[in-house]
Amino acid sequence: MANTSQNARLNKLLADSEASLATAESNADLLKTIHEFVSYNGPLKYSFARAWWFFGAGLLLIASTVAFPKYVHSYTVAAFFYRLQIDPDLFGTAVCVFGIVCTGGSLAWMKSKADRLPSLSSKMARLSSYFHNGLTRLEADPRYTLNKLDAQFSDYRRGNYSRELQQSMQGVFTGPLHNLPYEYHRLHYVDKRTEQTTVSDGKGGTKTQTRVVYDHYDRYSLVIDFPWVTGVSVRTDGQSKNDYPSRMDTASPDFNKAFRLTGRSEMTCAKFIKPSTVLHLLKVFNVLKVPNLEFAESGKLCLSFASSDLLTFGTQYSLSSPNEFYAEIAAGIELPRLVSVLHWSHALSELHDDNFASSPLTSRQEK
Repeated sequence: MANTSQNARLNKLLADSEASLATAESNADLLKTIHEFVSYNGPLKYSFARAWWFFGAGLLLIASTVAFPKYVHSYTVAAFFYRLQIDPDLFGTAVCVFGIVCTGGSLAWMKSKADRLPSLSSKMARLSSYFHNGLTRLEADPRYTLNKLDAQFSDYRRGNYSRELQQSMQGVFTGPLHNLPYEYHRLHYVDKRTEQTTVSDGKGGTKTQTRVVYDHYDRYSLVIDFPWVTGVSVRTDGQSKNDYPSRMDTASPDFNKAFRLTGRSEMTCAKFIKPSTVLHLLKVFNVLKVPNLEFAESGKLCLSFASSDLLTFGTQYSLSSPNEFYAEIAAGIELPRLVSVLHWSHALSELHDDNFASSPLTSRQEK
């Protein structure tokens, strides 16, 4: 009974915490939930005593079926089963299956219970990283959001078979000079193609077989309010749809090798690509993989990339050490990769805030 009580109490604590997590709106809400673990009187782990008992019983049943055929065909044992109108071989199979169910079921149950506390800890840390960095989910329909992005940026026109936004967040980065509202998007797209392979025809010869292949990709992006530059594209991948009519090379061989610069006109490119901008754009490879920059006429920058780790976070503790985890969540979970990219973007805005008229959406901060 003690084991049952221990597991039941822990089940209730976890269920209540999961329900609280679903409605959490701030770091303070998370701390209230963690406090329940701090004040919990009992071990923060499940008792697996009965599960191990079932696991052992299952192993014994499986082992018995190995020895069973040696005896089942003896006259006495066979007569016993036939008197009960039971097929001995069928009985042995049933015992083996039941043993497998016992061992497999007990292992699956123990794994599900063992994963529950770490999973809840990870969800709390993830929410804390959002709250601490001012990120909220974009509530608009993903199809509507994708259509809106597609109307502004060519970079989203990927995937000849399908495409969808699988995650969209929004926030505001507060820099030394500007507040930069931004959105983070994860685009999943699929390219459909056919390929031909040579296979055996079963008669000693070969034949050509055509099959359809679906290639899945993810592309990530930050859409940032950036009213200082419009009508320019700087890309590193093969997304030629991003290009504007006029292409320009710079005096930097490294830049020309790494990027393709196009703009609405040569003058637009020339005003944008100052020597300081060349040097700063080359630094983008320190923070992002395969970056593209598309400055739309709407006054927004689409900074897309292949890096999947911008929202990656790390924690030292979990709910199994509730006091330490409480302190860690209270301090706020950092998103260092995201912040690095936003700092780089803000530095780019500092290089261009005098080139174009400022927008009322983004204001110079008081020094």
